[in-house]
Amino acid sequence: MIKHFHRSALAGLVIALLLGAGVLSSTLNSCATLGALTNIARIQFKINGVEGVRLCGIDITNKHSISDFSIMDGVSLASAFGSGHFPLTFTVDVAAKNPNASTASTIVNQIKVSSFPWTLYLNNQSTISGNIGAPIGVPVGGTTTIIPLSASVDLKQFFGNQGYAQVVQVATALSGNGGASHVQLKAKPTLSTPLGTIPYPNELTIVNTQFSS
Repeated sequence: MIKHFHRSALAGLVIALLLGAGVLSSTLNSCATLGALTNIARIQFKINGVEGVRLCGIDITNKHSISDFSIMDGVSLASAFGSGHFPLTFTVDVAAKNPNASTASTIVNQIKVSSFPWTLYLNNQSTISGNIGAPIGVPVGGTTTIIPLSASVDLKQFFGNQGYAQVVQVATALSGNGGASHVQLKAKPTLSTPLGTIPYPNELTIVNTQFSS
């Protein structure tokens, strides 16, 4: 009986020690994970440029006013404006920079932008919203990756209270040098790592003058 008791007690002690070690290990791993995620610098974003600007299907690159359009293009634009549908399409190139230094850690080296819900502002006017279609990797070491965002905005819907010339000016402001200064993005990204996701705590205002993180 005594021997049986001693063996049972010893077995129980071993099990308790093993369980305790497992809890401790889990706790330490959780702390290490939390520490690793906390120390990761968030990816930074900036509007790098605007390209492929088309108004009602017409390429308006380097056009700055109504007088820059041909007679036929002018007739087409005026007709489209009168119809109530005045589509502007273009691509916003967002530069994403990963400021983390390269290390042996896969946590840092495998950071991706997994979600990038954005709202486009033209001349400080909120317009359309969107998101990326798939995660985008941004290499460490300050490397910049371009994230192209396709936009299609019906200018009549958002600027219809303005006249024809003013609405055309909204479109031509995007073409040529300085076009990116008329665009802003509001975004709240989420990063993915091998240890989990890192949502940005606040919405970012992304412009062409500086990186936001």
